[in-house]
Amino acid sequence: MKNNVKRRFGFFSVLLVLCALLSGCENQDYVITDGTYRAEFDTYDANGYKDYVEITFSDGLVTEIEADAISEADGSLKSACESVRNDMEPLCGTYPEKYYKDLINQYLADPQSSSVDIVAGATWTSNDFILLVQALEEAVCNGNTETVIVSRPQRSG
Repeated sequence: MKNNVKRRFGFFSVLLVLCALLSGCENQDYVITDGTYRAEFDTYDANGYKDYVEITFSDGLVTEIEADAISEADGSLKSACESVRNDMEPLCGTYPEKYYKDLINQYLADPQSSSVDIVAGATWTSNDFILLVQALEEAVCNGNTETVIVSRPQRSG
């Protein structure tokens, strides 16, 4: 596995994700366009990271799901940042590499954005993941392989 959080998975999981994505579409008579569907926020967060989620299809099947955040400062991935892990793990019991995997696994187990639960210690990231996946579900239904830009939720605190 590379530094970012990616998941490749078997045929059964691929079918589950594919069926869930198709079931949410109004037009049931279309074919998924192969390619990578990406949703990302329009701005960086207060810590200088921009979250994104990507789902890749090949021959109409899901071959990869990736979730992470890119640093504005140097383009590095949040899941690979040891200082973020060292700051978060003792306080929150989780860290980016772990909670991104948890979110992806939840989505694979029941591939609907509405079925993803909040990961303890990563509430905002969990909500962001759900928002980005909702945008991706719509893009897949519409065959839109352009990057979907999502407005970052305003937060205080």
